[in-house]
Amino acid sequence: MLGEPVNLTFKSAPADHGIVFHRIDLPGEPTVQVCSDNYQTVIPRCTSLSAGEATINSVEHLLSALAGMGIDNLHIDIDAPECPALDGSALPYVQILEQAEIVQQDAPRSPIKLTDPFAVYDGDKQLILLPADSFQVSFVYDHPKLPAQVATFTIDQETYVNDIAPARSFCFADEIELLRGQGIGKGANYDNVLVIEEDGSTSSDLRFADEFVRHKILDLIGDLYLVGKLPQAQTVALKSGHTLHAQLILSMAEKGLTRQKLSEPIEIMDILEVLPHRYPMCMLDRIIEVELGKRAVGIKNLSFNEPFFQGHFPQQPVMPGVLQMEALAQLGAWLLLKELGAEGQVGYFVSIKESKFRRPVVPGDQLRLEVEVLRRRRTWAWLGGKAYVGDQLAAEGELSIALG
Repeated sequence: MLGEPVNLTFKSAPADHGIVFHRIDLPGEPTVQVCSDNYQTVIPRCTSLSAGEATINSVEHLLSALAGMGIDNLHIDIDAPECPALDGSALPYVQILEQAEIVQQDAPRSPIKLTDPFAVYDGDKQLILLPADSFQVSFVYDHPKLPAQVATFTIDQETYVNDIAPARSFCFADEIELLRGQGIGKGANYDNVLVIEEDGSTSSDLRFADEFVRHKILDLIGDLYLVGKLPQAQTVALKSGHTLHAQLILSMAEKGLTRQKLSEPIEIMDILEVLPHRYPMCMLDRIIEVELGKRAVGIKNLSFNEPFFQGHFPQQPVMPGVLQMEALAQLGAWLLLKELGAEGQVGYFVSIKESKFRRPVVPGDQLRLEVEVLRRRRTWAWLGGKAYVGDQLAAEGELSIALG
């Protein structure tokens, strides 16, 4: 789209890392997590992700390849604002990934499972998900300049590699000047775009008789992978494109259907990779339960050596209530930073509401911290928090966190 030179490098990532882009060309080398919250409309006819000052455009072919190959944890170094077009399909990405050693990790997958149909509409454009045991796609591509094309596939790795990945991007010859007038298509040429002439002929031989609808399926798979996993659903698409695909993902996120669960506890050294806090202000020792975008549970173990005990009722030490709320806020900030792939940024404690303190917290107690997202905007969250000692409620309240 933009025509800028780009280098892209794939690096291994641990379980539950997700797919993260790393803009190594920008100051501070910021990261962009693949997640619905980072979706942005930046350039027409492509899918973009953005976090802070970092943007990655044209991610749909790469994400489609990762989905087709079953790769859900990956670190991607990139030195430009756009993924390479290659030959206009996902096949070159697949071929590069096939050369690497893809490792099966010791962590369960958590696919999106539907109990009811889910759909979005825009005029005569439709995108419908029906509960199923696997990921299937039926797509109707109906353009006034071409005969309608219809295709149905049950997507597994073999089917994706052989039947979907090779299908190339296409456009109509009379669109070229319009697209360039919009500042896009600068890197497009006959090597990476299939051009359809007025008489229906194409700039090169088709790889499939129905290559157009297969590429639409390729794009759909990439867009659905904005949450790092595919739904177990029969997907029915009629005339849909990137905008409607994103609308579906965002609507599902609002309903809580795309939230990701982490499979292993998060230990202190991993917590410190996300939070900027350090001793004595880090109030988290471990995170034991997480549903990204929804809730988290953390642990703070309290010894007599905590610095606040030395001055807060020295003869009868008690953890200050405000620090219990601080611990909840840190857990909430970790949850927000982790979901957005914004590790290293600062989560500011903005407000507290309806806070209550139910019992003293003293040396030797283990504080169980629970936060739940009540409302969300892109870099802001309103959370409900509760702190327990054993099964006794010690503190509770509502608090808001904003990324700075």
